[in-house]
Amino acid sequence: MAEPIYLAPAETSFFSTPEADLDYRLFDGEKFKPAIRDAILGTLYGFLSPIYQDPQSWATVWLAGSGVSRQWAAQRLPGDLDCLIGVNYLQFRQSNPNYAGFSDQQIADAINEDFRKLNDETSEFMDSYELTFYVNVRSDIREIKPYAAYSLTNDDWTVTPPTSSPVHRPDFDTKAERDKAMTSTIVNRYQQALNAVTAAKNDVGRLNAERTLQDAVSQGAALWEELHGGRKEAFSPTGEGYMDYANYRWQAGKESGVVPALRAFAQLSKETQKEFNIKTYGVELPDASVLVRRAMTNKRI
Repeated sequence: MAEPIYLAPAETSFFSTPEADLDYRLFDGEKFKPAIRDAILGTLYGFLSPIYQDPQSWATVWLAGSGVSRQWAAQRLPGDLDCLIGVNYLQFRQSNPNYAGFSDQQIADAINEDFRKLNDETSEFMDSYELTFYVNVRSDIREIKPYAAYSLTNDDWTVTPPTSSPVHRPDFDTKAERDKAMTSTIVNRYQQALNAVTAAKNDVGRLNAERTLQDAVSQGAALWEELHGGRKEAFSPTGEGYMDYANYRWQAGKESGVVPALRAFAQLSKETQKEFNIKTYGVELPDASVLVRRAMTNKRI
């Protein structure tokens, strides 16, 4: 049964005033606390080692996100702590010959598919942070232009966090307001259709309301893909990283409630497709790229 979806504004660190010091729960001055560093690396390598050979030889590990910036105090709870892994693909293939025929992107996608399980287990790290693990296909984090990046591998800063916060851009804000207006329209249409489904007195009325509901979900999911995809492009060699318009748009959407509302539509769309696949085929079907990767390594077929 579909649930109500609302625009609920939320706090984001992006526009907040930077603190003088880094997060005292993670840092002693400018240095990451050794015990926490060991805990994160131990969790990562403990997860990877049964799946992939010798991860210490091919993985470079960074922490990014607002948790390692000077804007940590304004975060939501749990806080944002991103663990990004750079892969030495030559060494990875030497250590894992089953992946010799994989492209760099396929290797990154395979590891990220496995990380879904780990991320579920680390969503309340230290009871304060949502610790997420992710491989970007680029092996050097500087290529994706992060706001800050601390190397757990080298125990030092790769990108030092700045002491100033992003400035509000009126031209960007105007575009972000359009996202809010469009999302509000979709949410209202969805809510009206949801009410109409409940109140329908006959099959025709119910069917019409369900179609309107499905259209609203599709529109919300499509806008989510646009915002989420744009943010991914922002942190790529062709984007401008943290200060890219697509990231600004994403952060403004978090603040206005656009991002959580659209995420709910995307999740609802995914669940609807999952139910259809199970009813039609008897199983949940992964996408074609996942099936190819699994077939190439005889992994979880």
